[in-house]
Amino acid sequence: MRVIITGATGFLGGEVVRQAIANERITQIFILTRKSPPDELSKSTKVTVIEHSDFSIYPPKLLAQLAGAEGCIWAIGGRATQFPDIETAEMVQVHYTIAAAKAFVAELAPKLPESQKFRFVFCSGKFAEWDQEKSLKWMKDTRRIKGKTEKSLCDLADANEDKFEVWAVRPGGIVKRHAGLMNALTVNTSGFITLDHLAKAVVKVVLDGHADRIIEADALLKL
Repeated sequence: MRVIITGATGFLGGEVVRQAIANERITQIFILTRKSPPDELSKSTKVTVIEHSDFSIYPPKLLAQLAGAEGCIWAIGGRATQFPDIETAEMVQVHYTIAAAKAFVAELAPKLPESQKFRFVFCSGKFAEWDQEKSLKWMKDTRRIKGKTEKSLCDLADANEDKFEVWAVRPGGIVKRHAGLMNALTVNTSGFITLDHLAKAVVKVVLDGHADRIIEADALLKL
């Protein structure tokens, strides 16, 4: 499978690339990024690095470089508090994601074999909330933004069910496998998952799909 991966310079995205490189079913990886990823990733024979400065637009030249892609793992995001303001958080996590998905639906999906759908896996978070009017007591901005992105992606898939399918993964928290006793104790509790386990699970979803569009934390632990 030929797959696009974003967020390769980040905590999760970098590990997703590593697991994709290690998976023999992934034949080509397009790293779509603003800045160059580490050499350990970019020097793989599977990897093509495509630097792109504005994730809100997808011009023909860029889409031509992504020709042949069959799926995308979208690992750009984070908590709303990690951004300068709520507007920036929403721009990056909602608008950039949906702009990419729409471009892939319009330009990449139609070029796949007739029976094949373009697969899009969105790295979301536990407790993402679709209802934008619901009163939330904690992490309200993060939960609403991720929920808004999930719903928008699902709406896009429903409108293009013959050529596009989407999944959202919702880990409760991500810890490194060898990061001390406290992290070890939190793994497999409250939806926490190790970084490598989550990355492998995300790669599995883009390869094989999943019965549920929204893949909750407990289901991720079983992948």
